[in-house]
Amino acid sequence: MFPSDNPQNSLESLPRWAQDLIRQLTDQVQQLTGQVQQLTSRVHELETQLAKNSSNSGKPPSSDGFQKSQRNQSLRVKSGKKPGGQLGREGKTLNPVVNPDKIEIHATLTCNGCQGSLETIEAVSVDRRQVFALPPVLVLVTEHRAETKICPCCGTKNKGKFPENVNAFVQYGERVKAFAAYFLHQHLIPFERVAQIFEDVFDIPLSPGTCANMDKKLFKNLETFEKSLKAHLIACKVLHLDETGVRCEKKLHWIHVTSSETATFFGLHARRGCAAIDEIGILPEYEGSVIHDHWHCYFSYKQVKHGLCNVHHLRELKYVHEEEESIWAKRMTDLLLKGKKIADKAREEGKVSIAFNDMALIEGEYRHLLLEAGSAYLDAAKKDHIPEGLGKQGFNLFRRFLKKMDEVLFFLRDLSIPFSNNLAEQDLRMEKVKQKISGCFRTFSGGLISCRVRSYISTARKQGWNIFDSLAKAIRGSPRMVHS
Repeated sequence: MFPSDNPQNSLESLPRWAQDLIRQLTDQVQQLTGQVQQLTSRVHELETQLAKNSSNSGKPPSSDGFQKSQRNQSLRVKSGKKPGGQLGREGKTLNPVVNPDKIEIHATLTCNGCQGSLETIEAVSVDRRQVFALPPVLVLVTEHRAETKICPCCGTKNKGKFPENVNAFVQYGERVKAFAAYFLHQHLIPFERVAQIFEDVFDIPLSPGTCANMDKKLFKNLETFEKSLKAHLIACKVLHLDETGVRCEKKLHWIHVTSSETATFFGLHARRGCAAIDEIGILPEYEGSVIHDHWHCYFSYKQVKHGLCNVHHLRELKYVHEEEESIWAKRMTDLLLKGKKIADKAREEGKVSIAFNDMALIEGEYRHLLLEAGSAYLDAAKKDHIPEGLGKQGFNLFRRFLKKMDEVLFFLRDLSIPFSNNLAEQDLRMEKVKQKISGCFRTFSGGLISCRVRSYISTARKQGWNIFDSLAKAIRGSPRMVHS
């Protein structure tokens, strides 16, 4: 036993070698305790990363892998509707034509009963069945001949003029080029495979280099379209904004999308933030309402009204509820879905805004939920510091809901504002598909070509234009325009 109750006196009463050993062990314990805390924090951080998937974060579905627990975790709830086509839906089916191109008669020549001849007997009825088939693909070669004539009066030599689009001894027609552009940019087929399709299906030799040259000319011809597209988007009431990373020239670049219900613009840039947005030139000139996913650069533009994507919020709330066990996150999810239901019903009834009482009720519940989240979150938000025991994801989301209530509930104040930013995400989806097929853009110019042509195709689809005819007009040098 130690001769004194004072630990320091007790330690000093021990031999010198024992004192040194105890001090050494104490230092090791403190060092190991610190390492355990660091490793525990790191393990928790890695576990939270593994817990994130496409249903509770912004990660794409392709990153989920094949784990059963990560599949089919949709945020959708049961609508109560029966599966299949809904009442009033306009379906698509193959309808018979009145005047078929070809008729084949399948005559009954012999009686099945007595084996007598029926060749001269008229049919009492005819059953009809129509088969829609593709005829053999034939390449139509048109030879243009410009005559040269000498005037018998003055001896002047006169030569006929070729059409403006006929400028080579042998060349591909506009429809051939339109087909190539359609395969390249609508269905994202690489140059080599497009050349193979033309050889296999049309028996037309087409090299990947020729496809690339067609792309360059199409890009140049669409310059006037892009100007009209930007002017049209600047005049829209609501725009959707998003961006996604791509590999270009072995470096990280960004494809920025600006979408409306009637048009789409894609822009490639080496930067993600305001420098890229300013160079694109749409948002700096815009004065309407924008929907986005809380990327902080968008808030730099004060002249627009901001709305936040609530589908992003639903995914993040799902993670906070399941992984950080925060009850307020589940209640906030229910509140947002309740608001969406109210807005959808008001929109179906032709209203421009929801009832004042409904708005007051939603806002009141919203504030009450944030207060219920606890003083710890509120103190952390004021001090801008995450205290022990609170998850980082939950704290950041709580702070966003606290500071951006007007932006979160923007879809309720104006029914022209959608609940989510799905329009922009859907427009970007095909760019991610192209990235999976091709891996990257080898050159920056190639990325610019892809973005401009994809802008034209996406806009054509939203405008209801025939995509193939629109591409043919663009190749001819007279692309269709969108008007503000």
